[in-house]
Amino acid sequence: MHANDQLLARMRSHGTLLCAGLDPDLRKLPPEVIEKSGTDEEKVLKFLQGAVDATGTHICAYKAQKAFFDLLPGGHDVLKEIVHYVHQTQPGAPIIIDCKIGDIDNTMAAYIENLFGSIQADGIVVNPYMGDDVVAPLSELSGKAIVVIVKTSNIAGGIVQDVQLQDGRPLWQYILDLVVNRWNKNGNMIPVLSSTAGLDMTRIRPLIPDTMP
Repeated sequence: MHANDQLLARMRSHGTLLCAGLDPDLRKLPPEVIEKSGTDEEKVLKFLQGAVDATGTHICAYKAQKAFFDLLPGGHDVLKEIVHYVHQTQPGAPIIIDCKIGDIDNTMAAYIENLFGSIQADGIVVNPYMGDDVVAPLSELSGKAIVVIVKTSNIAGGIVQDVQLQDGRPLWQYILDLVVNRWNKNGNMIPVLSSTAGLDMTRIRPLIPDTMP
């Protein structure tokens, strides 16, 4: 089954569009978690397992911010463990790694091997700025969700994303066209269009097929 079909099935079966973030910023964890005995890795894993247990019936997917795991000496293993825990306890709910990667050739292959091979993620967030070299190999992985940055929530992103092209479109709309019409040949692309970016969704939504979450 294509990744988008899997996600849409979860949305329908649970009646939800919510995605829960698993972003273990140690500075924001509750004091009762931080003050417990054990390593930071143990505290984070236990806290995230509790978050998965509490949200499982309410969500269609999970998103794990890799940067916070990378700050932990054993963060790679913690990320693997929480991915495995989601697979065990919430079958059908994909867990997507927010890493915003985007590179070429063997570097991209190394990212793919780590994120989908070692960590066993169901999807990743990518930055398409380097073009087909980033997205083309990922488009072949029909069972993996590829979440592509198009128009983001941060205001500063407009200095790049809102640049007007010769045909009058902003750059982000050109990227959206690539996601929908060039890279989604195997039904696993998901465009990021922030709800806080002030977009006219009545105009934008018709550009995106119903088969793309």
